[in-house]
Amino acid sequence: MKRPLVILTVFYCLGIIFADFTRVNFWIIVATIILFFMIVISLGRNKVIFLTCVLFLAVLLGCLSMRNSWTMSNCHIRKFVVYKNNSFYWLNGRIVSYPEFKNNHLWFIVQTRQVQFDRIRYKCCGKVLIKMDFQSALNYGDNLILAGSLNPPPRFGRRQGYRDFLARQGIYLIMPIKNSRQIIHQDKSRGFGFIRWCFCLRVQLEQVINRHLSSLPASILEAMVLGQKRNIPWLVNDSMVKSGTVHILVVSGFNVGIVALLINLLLKILRLGRKLRIILIVICLVIYCFVTGASNPVIRATVMGLVFLMAYFLKREPDVYNSLASAALFILVINPRQIFDIGFQLSFVSVLAIVYFYPKLNGLVRLELCKIKLLKYIGQGCLVSFSAWLGTMVIIALNFKIVAPVTVLANIIIVPLATLITLCGFTLVLSGLIYSDLACFFSLPTAVLITLLLNINAVLIKLPLAFFYL
Repeated sequence: MKRPLVILTVFYCLGIIFADFTRVNFWIIVATIILFFMIVISLGRNKVIFLTCVLFLAVLLGCLSMRNSWTMSNCHIRKFVVYKNNSFYWLNGRIVSYPEFKNNHLWFIVQTRQVQFDRIRYKCCGKVLIKMDFQSALNYGDNLILAGSLNPPPRFGRRQGYRDFLARQGIYLIMPIKNSRQIIHQDKSRGFGFIRWCFCLRVQLEQVINRHLSSLPASILEAMVLGQKRNIPWLVNDSMVKSGTVHILVVSGFNVGIVALLINLLLKILRLGRKLRIILIVICLVIYCFVTGASNPVIRATVMGLVFLMAYFLKREPDVYNSLASAALFILVINPRQIFDIGFQLSFVSVLAIVYFYPKLNGLVRLELCKIKLLKYIGQGCLVSFSAWLGTMVIIALNFKIVAPVTVLANIIIVPLATLITLCGFTLVLSGLIYSDLACFFSLPTAVLITLLLNINAVLIKLPLAFFYL
């Protein structure tokens, strides 16, 4: 079987989709898995039957994973909530996310331990999204007692609504906090020390960026380097969507590659051995993944990077399809409902489209025959951009009701600029951590490049038939 991990991942995904549409009973799936597991063991000598059973078993495991993601514990906080007369609850829990202030509200997630309702206390579990109307000095790991109503998230659409987005994270309730009397600070909990340290590092990096750049360039650089989009103006984000370049505002494989490259160069200067360099690069990539929020694109790129590094470590030839499949499987095993997330779909489909379409298009155009290097690089950029556009065009059209033919041209111009901005951004934050005055040398070119990018993007979306809505 060629690329077995890819095939197993595809059938695992089919199982997830099947379970979502059919709502198969949990115990039926378990019984079927046990039965087929026994068949696989007993028919191991027959390769055809064995492979068929293994693939069917992958489908069943996908079904079981999806069905299990719907199952709630008997003590889940959602089961104690009555949506009547704006009931009042007391929650005891710990902050398990980084509190972020956006849209004039402070948002964070609390892992609940206890709920009080009608003077009766119950032990509970589950996450609640807190929406505070004021700023407060809260951090990851703080223990809190919160008072207020518990409401289901609003629904802004059908499948991809806000409620579905939160449900994929295991969040089914929101508690609004209007004033400081609704919150009581308890003793601080350590939480996970590694995650707390990553959050502290992110805060320091954000401070470096905001210290040396004005608000608009700082918001763009925070998104491109740290994956924080909360401060980006709506008009800028909308402009990027229209040109099909909004992906540059997301930390992706390119950023992970730059981190790996910079760390590798530094370690080579220190003359460390190859195996030790790989181990240290792996550690740095994991840290960067958590610093940027561990979103789907970052996890995908990090897992792919780790697979490639391990292949070099074991002196084996890495395969991009197996690496992509391993990244998808890693995310879906943890949370199978991510398969219906648009970000997850675009992240993997765009990479898969480039890997699949680019060699075929290059074979037709035969760019290697071009003797002018500049034209050759421009042609390669066109093919990469066109390949990604081909792969993601249908998903974007179905979900955002927009088709942007200007995407190909926009990516040819803007992606190289984004590359320079990202390189300058990493240099800015790293130099700012070492010596603050040193970062001043990189702040001006970074701001100039960001301003140039925004102006070019504004011109491109004004071209005839640059984009149109369906």
